[in-house]
Amino acid sequence: ALVSVLTLGLFGFLLRAIQARQKIAGQLEQAKVLAEAANEAKSNFLATMSHEIRTPMNGMIGTTELLLSTKLTAEQQTYAAVMANSAHSLLAIIDDILDLSKIEAGRLTIERIDFDLHQLLAELARLHTLRASQKSLQFVLETAPDVPQAVHGDPTRIRQVLNNLVSNA
Repeated sequence: ALVSVLTLGLFGFLLRAIQARQKIAGQLEQAKVLAEAANEAKSNFLATMSHEIRTPMNGMIGTTELLLSTKLTAEQQTYAAVMANSAHSLLAIIDDILDLSKIEAGRLTIERIDFDLHQLLAELARLHTLRASQKSLQFVLETAPDVPQAVHGDPTRIRQVLNNLVSNA
């Protein structure tokens, strides 16, 4: 009889332990689902906000570059150049956030299109020549003769990589 009572007690204890474990497993699964949903919502929010912020930033950059091409006093030129550099820096941060949120959401796509690499390099040079001159530096871009003009790939990603390399140099 004592063995039966001990067996029943042990059985009851094991049953409660299994039920407690199942309850914890269910709570963990529910927490995981909620965390994944929150992460997805965050990624979608970042992607949407980054895109919405980029549009006016590009307008500011374009307008500032137009302003810099007009007759300005030395002081105005300095202020406008600082504004342009700040806008470009902010746009780079926004692009990084957008890319990160796209990666997290599994939506980052790599374009595969034909584009003019020499034109992309010339645009990069124009941007960095101005920045360099403001720091009393000279920016020189030399393209090797064997670098093709027409290439196939993702010009946006290539521009980002080159811009980051030159900016960090």
